[in-house]
Amino acid sequence: MFRTTVSCKTLVVVLLLLLAESLQASAHLNGDISSIAADARAVQASVRKTALVSYEVHEFQSSAGLTVREYVTRSGSVFALSWSGVVPPDLHQLLGPEFPAYAAAVAALPHPGLHRAVRVAQEGLVVQLSGHPRSYSGHAYVPALLPADFDVRVLH
Repeated sequence: MFRTTVSCKTLVVVLLLLLAESLQASAHLNGDISSIAADARAVQASVRKTALVSYEVHEFQSSAGLTVREYVTRSGSVFALSWSGVVPPDLHQLLGPEFPAYAAAVAALPHPGLHRAVRVAQEGLVVQLSGHPRSYSGHAYVPALLPADFDVRVLH
């Protein structure tokens, strides 16, 4: 009989990669607006768009009960995301190319699997999430892309 030892850091990274597939979206942080409508169709949701002075908020809800809000500049760049719902989001999908930096930062936390709330704040990425069964929420943004008049407190 063989016994395999897996480090906590490795386990957290693997779990992050395998998070729930409740939202199969291709728009992602630091991506563009072009796929938001297709994303909503993929999860059988309609997009509700709210136009503000310097950005727009595109919101949709998956059939699994996850609401995602994508914050988009007037030039079409997704600069922030927020989510809430009864299922966790697929962070790999939502964070897109920013996910490896996030996963590495989480893996570097002491006892990463023991946190109900995680905050990663780096120069190019801020992610904050919390949750327990049937109640997940969080947000992520790229500081360099934030419009001048954007207040990150609206993401909570």
